[in-house]
Amino acid sequence: MKRNNIIDKIIDNDLIPENSVVIIGLSGGPDSLCLLHALDRLSDSYDLTLVPVHVNHKLRPEADAEADNVARICDRMGLECSMFESDCEALAKELRISTEEAGRQLRYEIFDEIAEQVEDQGVPEEKIYIALAHNADDQSETVLFRLLRGTTNHGLSGIPAVRTSEAGYSIVRPLLNVTRAEIEEYIEENKLHPNIDKSNNENDYTRNRIRNELIPYLEKNYNPNIKEVLRKFAALSFMDDTLLTDIAFEECDGRLNIDHDNNIVMLDLDGIKDDPPAITGRIVNIILQVLRLEQDAGYELVTGLMSLMYSDNPSARMDLPQGFIAYREYDTLIFAEENGEQMIKPDESLRMIPQVMMIKDYDPPEDTIFAAFDFDSFNRDHPGRVGEIRLRTRREGDYLPMKSGSKKIQDLLVDSKVKKTARDSILMVAIDSEVLWVLPSKYFSGRQEQEKGRFSPKYHISETTERVLFIEIVDDI
Repeated sequence: MKRNNIIDKIIDNDLIPENSVVIIGLSGGPDSLCLLHALDRLSDSYDLTLVPVHVNHKLRPEADAEADNVARICDRMGLECSMFESDCEALAKELRISTEEAGRQLRYEIFDEIAEQVEDQGVPEEKIYIALAHNADDQSETVLFRLLRGTTNHGLSGIPAVRTSEAGYSIVRPLLNVTRAEIEEYIEENKLHPNIDKSNNENDYTRNRIRNELIPYLEKNYNPNIKEVLRKFAALSFMDDTLLTDIAFEECDGRLNIDHDNNIVMLDLDGIKDDPPAITGRIVNIILQVLRLEQDAGYELVTGLMSLMYSDNPSARMDLPQGFIAYREYDTLIFAEENGEQMIKPDESLRMIPQVMMIKDYDPPEDTIFAAFDFDSFNRDHPGRVGEIRLRTRREGDYLPMKSGSKKIQDLLVDSKVKKTARDSILMVAIDSEVLWVLPSKYFSGRQEQEKGRFSPKYHISETTERVLFIEIVDDI
């Protein structure tokens, strides 16, 4: 294997051990193509299994052509690329966030779903890595962007080289100490043909203006090494933040009670109120990360919560982003969703229509909410019982068949982070205690479950399927 500077840096970073499965976020642009190509050259000596993943957000006219180019690149390298399409504009509108942020959320959810599939195939979790192609210039731009927007010291530590995903998998960034210029040189040397996102040259987004206007201005008029200065600043901030966060975790030991089922965090303030602000600020950051509010962790929010900690008012309260509140109950600080324990009811207007059809007649409309199974496989297990299939909410003993074994519906809802107050609103198609389909719901954490739900793999349609059990959900209103 021919070595070069980038491959040497990836080896020196030591972020990906030998004999690992590496899920690579592959836009097809210069950065991700460089990462894929470099890891492919390392794959034999390191015994790596590469799983490229491309997400087409369909935001630009050339998006489909770029997806085709990604598929060709992987095909030439002998790799199978997992291709996805997503509607991040709809998610951005729903969550009232930018399309850029919506796309980021969707990509990370897809990476976790692929990692879960790899683990289901028998690969240990600790052998699965999600590799992203953020580079050294991205680090500089991120630090400057956060500084201008307003952030905490934690935010100024920049993009971490290693972190854990929502589902518990390791996310690594092997190119974080590789400059954009080095990547462009690698692309040219290896005669690669990446996708070029022309929107990166447009200044519609703040980050693009920082890259195309502000940093060149600072390089010309203030410091030609400004990008390196920002990276060093991030590295030093990371050292300080890591130490203070470790101390904050120690202070939380025995004082922090997290109820993941109900999205409630309770902090015993006894003793913590005597800690210096540098520690209490990190404790606030820890709690915001638990509640997945870290994107909102600016100066006002963090200092406001610190004031709530120190307040003499034993029933002080503060509204938080995304429908959360924080309030005092004497020496306990509680973070919870504003609707508290109010139970959410199922949609009683929905009705199920099961029918059996020949495979040649199976052509569901795009706007239909449906599930489809191999009828003959189902009928072997439940002969003559199609009429006993029911649309209902969960019952004790319900389970969903998996590729190996089965999973209790209770465990499925917990793992999918469905809050306790919404679990009895989730509808499912079942026969006896066997669940065929958990219907989609906005209360699932994963985008795939929100849009499609969860299906039993036991009666999957295959090439040998002759008859289809088609289950359609209609709204009677």
